[in-house]
Amino acid sequence: MPETTPQPSGPFNLLRPLLLLSYSAYYILPTLLALLLSLNLKPLLSPSDFKDAWFARFWLFFGPLSREFAAPSVMPLLQNSARGVCLDIGPGSGQWLYLFARANNSDITKIYGVEPNVGMHKELRANAVKAGLGEVYEVIGCGAEELSTKGGISPGSVDTIITVQCLCSIPTPERIIKELYPLLKPGGRWLVYEHIRTKFQGDFVAYWQRIINTIWPHFFNGCDITRPTDEWLLQAGAWEEVKLRSGEGEGKYDTVPHVIGTLTKRK
Repeated sequence: MPETTPQPSGPFNLLRPLLLLSYSAYYILPTLLALLLSLNLKPLLSPSDFKDAWFARFWLFFGPLSREFAAPSVMPLLQNSARGVCLDIGPGSGQWLYLFARANNSDITKIYGVEPNVGMHKELRANAVKAGLGEVYEVIGCGAEELSTKGGISPGSVDTIITVQCLCSIPTPERIIKELYPLLKPGGRWLVYEHIRTKFQGDFVAYWQRIINTIWPHFFNGCDITRPTDEWLLQAGAWEEVKLRSGEGEGKYDTVPHVIGTLTKRK
């Protein structure tokens, strides 16, 4: 069968964010009932704690679906692409760790999983073991902005930085990107798959994206879909090679577009 090139999406794709928001909203009531039945009332007194509990319950359903949807783009990027000492930024529960399975990535010598949410650490370590990475995967329980101080990561010591759908939700992403760049060795690679601000700023989708983003972060754990993350990456420092592209088939009707690819630090 001949290969086909994914075609840009049509106008109906503008409605997709509404569907995703409805999926998240559906889990508000089950979360509320579960907290009441378990007499765990503390999250009910704190909007931020309730959002965390709500998103955790929602993500049990949506996380695997999100991974399945993104896998065709993420797998070719990550599989057999990481090498040496790696920084895995915001890995969560480790849903992508199977791509770094030791059997297929013999060039990996160490992976630091930088995950500030300690509630994710147990499952993250378990998934590292499942991927045969138990001896090389180390969880660092701090934010990416603290890697040089609390994390013990020295400048110029990292061969590969991995950011998969995390820069959209972490605080001060532009500053963190600039602080991560010096950690890369000359010739080191940054692997990226992230939500970004639409490139079609003169079209309706740009206004629609900003409207959706007024409520999107509340339903998706702080995710901001209007960040120019690709531009921040390009401005972080000197790159020898840049291979970035849009998500497969994404165009002027996609409200939640992506950038995917690699950046290689100048030697």
